[in-house]
Amino acid sequence: MAQLIIHTDRIVGNLEKIQRFLDKHNFTWTLVTKILSGYEPLLEVLLQHPVAKRLHSIADSRISGLRRVKQINPSIRTMYIKPPAMDTVKSVVEYADISLNTSLRTIEALDRTAAAAGKVHQIIIMLELGELREGVLHEKVVDFYSKVFELENIEVLGLGTNLGCMYGVQPTYDKLLHLSLYKQLLEVKFNRQIPIISGGSSIVLPLVGNSSMPKNVNHLRIGESAFMGTSPWDGKRFSTLSQKAFEFKANI
Repeated sequence: MAQLIIHTDRIVGNLEKIQRFLDKHNFTWTLVTKILSGYEPLLEVLLQHPVAKRLHSIADSRISGLRRVKQINPSIRTMYIKPPAMDTVKSVVEYADISLNTSLRTIEALDRTAAAAGKVHQIIIMLELGELREGVLHEKVVDFYSKVFELENIEVLGLGTNLGCMYGVQPTYDKLLHLSLYKQLLEVKFNRQIPIISGGSSIVLPLVGNSSMPKNVNHLRIGESAFMGTSPWDGKRFSTLSQKAFEFKANI
């Protein structure tokens, strides 16, 4: 019989190494657990471990995964990282404390749903920086924010981007600088603080701590590096992370 062996201690070790590395450079981070498909035995170990308390949040692209996270540890902050579809808005508000958004229509629906539930839903608004996956276009950012700031049950937690996903557009200083500049512009124009600038996923890790990372970018959403030990930047092991957390055994 084929077996998938999960070395939980190696995954925990990766989380601790990433946490120490990002602490050193004043970054917070979200652990993306979509690779687990809501697998409860491993989620229980990770969410009850002390390192979970130091994470900014736990993220998934499936509502079912976030539901299991809340069932295991209701105090964990959760993030829905897929642009919400209109028919998932109610579930997103129920199980995700934060969601990543591009559509004003969807954000307005989240606002109405949050109001009905007596909640304030937090969002990170995504900017389009060349990947063509999601994000508000540059020329529409200020107008977009002006409308979102009017919504009473929506709190704008930050802005972010997604690079190296669909078309492999590499993150660069110039691209990420847009996030930093828009943070400053929006804070001055609307007199609102934007605390989270989410620079991307595991592909951005190699840029942290060097001149390729602009000021103000302070958050990452990491899945691949935590579980596989690699970064999409070059497909190689990042730092001293373990690449042997998963082992597959089968008869040939």
